[in-house]
Amino acid sequence: MYDFLSNLNLSQKGVLIFWSVSLCIFFIFLVILARRISIGIKAYVENNGRINQYLAAVPSDRIGTVNAVYQNTRKHLSGALLLCIVGGTFGFQRIYLGKKSSAVSMFLFFWTGIPTIISIFDLTLMPKTISEFNLGVVESLYNQIAAPKLEN
Repeated sequence: MYDFLSNLNLSQKGVLIFWSVSLCIFFIFLVILARRISIGIKAYVENNGRINQYLAAVPSDRIGTVNAVYQNTRKHLSGALLLCIVGGTFGFQRIYLGKKSSAVSMFLFFWTGIPTIISIFDLTLMPKTISEFNLGVVESLYNQIAAPKLEN
């Protein structure tokens, strides 16, 4: 019986083990990213449904005002994804979302490589993040402008 590993010297075995472990870690990383993308897309769909419910509940005399303010305040997924891909290491996507303190820390430590890893994870959950931001905008608008006023 031919044993492949017995014919390898110690350094070849070490290289084989290194690449095997690296490949396993890479596949685990891919599974984690795929799961996060799935979570992000599911939340994106749910939050957009809630946004549509809020907009549908706005009285007709206030819909123009709510739509105008919402269109000027909401964030776009395509812009956030582009910023995350192009300047994620420097925290550009965080600036776009108004998270300036975390953007500054990402910019200060970009040379470590950690912000690059963080931006990859930001990229996977960007649909969820954007839809949560936009849902917050619509909820705020609804409560300030369109919610029925209760009289005492």
